[in-house]
Amino acid sequence: MKLLLSPQTIILGFLGTAMATGLFSAKTVNAQAKLSSVPEIGWSTRLSSFELNNQGEAQVFTFSCPTAPSTQVYAPVWGTDTYTMNSGLCKAAVHAGMITKDGGLINVELTAVESAYQGSDRFGVSSRSHEGKIDSIKFLGNPVALDFREESNNEDAQTKPHRRPSAIERTVGNGVRRGIERTISDSIRDIFR
Repeated sequence: MKLLLSPQTIILGFLGTAMATGLFSAKTVNAQAKLSSVPEIGWSTRLSSFELNNQGEAQVFTFSCPTAPSTQVYAPVWGTDTYTMNSGLCKAAVHAGMITKDGGLINVELTAVESAYQGSDRFGVSSRSHEGKIDSIKFLGNPVALDFREESNNEDAQTKPHRRPSAIERTVGNGVRRGIERTISDSIRDIFR
């Protein structure tokens, strides 16, 4: 099952966030919402926060990860190739090689319960090992990142230094991200009720 929110739901979510923060006009929000029906998530978003229950059949969700902010604390990641449901989605997608820290679209499959997850270091992300039964996620599609050994030898793969955002930019950015994540999470919960 693919989760794509309707344009109306996304518009309402963005409008609520925009009105709460006072950052955007309604015209801008409507224009942004019409461009994409794929929900954008933050780098601390986990599939477990959507309160889904795995009923034995694979479920597929599509999300958009923005560019990774340089000052945010990201959700941890557990596993390699198969990850725990409570791993940070965007960070796990980087670890899996599906996107870079520049963001992108990810297809996440909610799969069966696993009892153990092996941690590793890949693409600049460290994942942890985990013992205990928990629902799993896997990423669908072709990896976009090079093998880590190739990436470290490739001069073009050097990361560009990021300008450190001001305190105001960090506060506003984190507030907007949290508001959008809550709105998306609430909308998804409403769909499954």
